[in-house]
Amino acid sequence: MTRPDQHGTTKASPPETNIRVATLSDLDALGSLFVAFFAEDGISTEQGAIRVNLDRMLRDDRACFYVAETEAGIVGMSSGSLTFGVEFGCAAEVEDLYVAPRFRGRGFARMLMNRVLQWAGEQGASEIILVITAEAERTQGLTRFYEGFGFSNSQRITMYQSALRSAPPTSTSQSTRR
Repeated sequence: MTRPDQHGTTKASPPETNIRVATLSDLDALGSLFVAFFAEDGISTEQGAIRVNLDRMLRDDRACFYVAETEAGIVGMSSGSLTFGVEFGCAAEVEDLYVAPRFRGRGFARMLMNRVLQWAGEQGASEIILVITAEAERTQGLTRFYEGFGFSNSQRITMYQSALRSAPPTSTSQSTRR
């Protein structure tokens, strides 16, 4: 689609974009976006696990998922989830925000982020948390982008355990072997 500017020069109009709630019928498109997203950010999650986790998240009332859709299809997504703790009460985490590289710079990430922030507010979240991978910061400088939404570095350290243990270790455990 084109339109003339004030000087009569014809420029391409931005594609019509629909930011909407993701549905289960979006699983394939979202799966493809996540594979690209994780590769770009240095995250190693198997494709099968991505699909299982997407399906579960799309069905969970404690989570939200939005997509940016143009005539080219789904070109971006954002998601969030709720948690509850003593320190903050109800808090939300911006889980994911990704726009396919060829569609960046058109405001899609900002629109998708605003939808997650709006959802978090509607859920009564008193705090909103997000994690930036070292790779994403190095290649995209995302801290600055998120600061534009009012986020600041919490100076906390984020740690992960890749699998839950069956029971936490105790200092009083003794072997019952004879």
